[in-house]
Amino acid sequence: MLFLGTSFCLKIATLCAISSVLTLLLHVAETTTTPVSTSVSISTGSQEHLPQRIYGLLDKFSCGRKLNASAKFALLLAEFLIKQKMRYVTPTRYDRQLYYHLLHRMEHLLKSSNLDNINQVEKQILENAFQRNVLLLPPSLKFGALNANAEYELLAMNYEDLVNRGQPNSTQSDFCMRDIVYLSPMTCKLTMDCLKVLTSEEIAYGYQRTHQVLLLYMLAHHKCAPTLSPPQIYEELAKSHCNGILSEQNAIRSLALGMGKYKDLYLEQATICGLFGYNEFLNWRNVMEIDSWFPDDPNNEHINDLALVFYINALLLLH
Repeated sequence: MLFLGTSFCLKIATLCAISSVLTLLLHVAETTTTPVSTSVSISTGSQEHLPQRIYGLLDKFSCGRKLNASAKFALLLAEFLIKQKMRYVTPTRYDRQLYYHLLHRMEHLLKSSNLDNINQVEKQILENAFQRNVLLLPPSLKFGALNANAEYELLAMNYEDLVNRGQPNSTQSDFCMRDIVYLSPMTCKLTMDCLKVLTSEEIAYGYQRTHQVLLLYMLAHHKCAPTLSPPQIYEELAKSHCNGILSEQNAIRSLALGMGKYKDLYLEQATICGLFGYNEFLNWRNVMEIDSWFPDDPNNEHINDLALVFYINALLLLH
């Protein structure tokens, strides 16, 4: 059942709390024999907070809401990120226990939901995305890859007029995403419409630009990616888009009401460019910034979906 009773949710929350305490105790047991500096202690405290926040978000997924296409996509992407990290980096005993428990929770959520409340294109995406014909790549945190000092003052002055400009719109994005996940490794022929979306030189802003980066990430992690382009092409395209998105984030921060009005967009930008490992987006400042939002806006479902992916990626790369 998608809409679970209060008593069941309370039991789930209690079990998760117990599991979280046990894994943290195991982590402490593993680290007590090693001298730890003050700076590392601060980082360790932040790292221990991330699993708690992730479990809290998964509790929200379990209790009181029906999982829409956005939530299911977030769960699939979060699972993929964990599996990719485990493929290339041997986890500690604590990390392995934590990762497997998170995967179990997310898999249970996906299996207990249904696809009745979404359209046909979304269903096709969710039946394939990050599950079939995937290309696992070594995850890494990239420092100084983007131009953090680019001018953004003029952009800030005109941002309200620019934020909705550009392509792709949501329909184009969904169709291109469906085309990517349906790519056959035998032929690797991407539709012309999707190629135009991915390679468009038209300047885009806001969600339009973040959708381009997400599509690029999905294509770069498909088995057809090496056949279609060298790895450097995907990286250069991602870098170009995320440089522009970084200027947008700086503009949003400079606006008096920017972090209130564009909170959802800001998190989507940080989450999607963070997938490529850019430290300008995936950093402890953003972790703490996003943490501060939840007491004010605990039931925003799209923010919860994005936050799950952002926190999982932070757990994997900022560790």
